[in-house]
Amino acid sequence: MKRILKWALAIVVVLAAVGFVAFLYFIPPLTQMAPEEFIQEAGGVPPVSGISDPAQRAIAERGRYLVLTADCGGCHTTQGPKGPEPAYYLAGGMTFATNTHGTVVSRNLTPDPDTGTGSKSADDLKRVLRSGVFPDGRGAPPLAMPWPGTSNWSDEDLHAVVTYLRSLQPIHHAIPAPKAGRGDASVPGAAEVAYSLDAGKK
Repeated sequence: MKRILKWALAIVVVLAAVGFVAFLYFIPPLTQMAPEEFIQEAGGVPPVSGISDPAQRAIAERGRYLVLTADCGGCHTTQGPKGPEPAYYLAGGMTFATNTHGTVVSRNLTPDPDTGTGSKSADDLKRVLRSGVFPDGRGAPPLAMPWPGTSNWSDEDLHAVVTYLRSLQPIHHAIPAPKAGRGDASVPGAAEVAYSLDAGKK
């Protein structure tokens, strides 16, 4: 009897292993298109075709790819009643209400000189991407802005991203400052974030 049970258990294990291998073999890959196709399929994202210099255009195209794959627009594109507003791509304004450290508002990344990055130097922007430190010395909490990931980008990649951001159409879109204290999830349009974000620290 014990021998029969052992054989039955062995058969079950073998069938399970074969089934698992077959499952892995037949499931579709997670990435089903090449990066070049992904860029072409990204509707609503401003292209770099307006840059006349071929070398600069190639650099900006690399930056555009990085901005898309890092999903910068997921937080930095203004939200409307039906979702992201394509006309306000990377113009900021998305609000995150945290449960312990205030309210975070995504910044305007377009080169508008008054409300965006137009008045910031390339080094200022690279510093934020590399270390999460804004020109005024305020630090971006890593869960609000994923600079620990962008800090791994090469100098060439950082330059490409800044080049792409500089090529965007400036959008005048004033962004409120972060609010210290306990975030209120009832803020209109706010997304509640369960983890702690040090949004109000200066």
